[in-house]
Amino acid sequence: MTTEQTTSETKRGRVRRLLIDPLTEHGFRKPGNVKLDAHDAFLVKLADALTYMSDEQLATLRDMLRYRGEGKARNAWPSMATIAAVAEKVAPRPLEEHPTILSWFGSARGPQALAEGVLVAEFAFLEKRKRPPLNDGDRRIIRERADEWSRQRELMVDRGRRGMSRDGDAQWLRWYDGLERRAMALLPEGAVR
Repeated sequence: MTTEQTTSETKRGRVRRLLIDPLTEHGFRKPGNVKLDAHDAFLVKLADALTYMSDEQLATLRDMLRYRGEGKARNAWPSMATIAAVAEKVAPRPLEEHPTILSWFGSARGPQALAEGVLVAEFAFLEKRKRPPLNDGDRRIIRERADEWSRQRELMVDRGRRGMSRDGDAQWLRWYDGLERRAMALLPEGAVR
């Protein structure tokens, strides 16, 4: 009787199996100006950066990258910047996995945004742009969105209380409440009373 040894696949191994190995088999090669150890490190970094993607998303990314080879022969691995941009189109990286964004909400800014009533709108801004607000224009956009969403939420909750909900109200409220939960989870301990 033989026993089959089962091993669980690592997240990095899954990215290698679904993206890196098929693209290598497709013909992607190490760029000519890159040393082998640097290229191997690049592939490890690439695998680690894409572990958040589902199998289907990795397959889509693989298909989109197939035609983005670089170099004279168009068969060198694209840069990390190119791959990250395509991956972001396929499946935006969750905001919770961005160290810069985590530190933004984990700092004094998170509780301040909560106190100002703009936490959810600022979270949505950061999620879309992958950067903090940089100027008065960005902050105005966030404030306007926060005001709009606050009014919209209040209206929908009121309609629900009166038994007059419209199509889409419950879905929008679930979306908004989910965004709020995600933003609140990033705040430092003790920020929410």
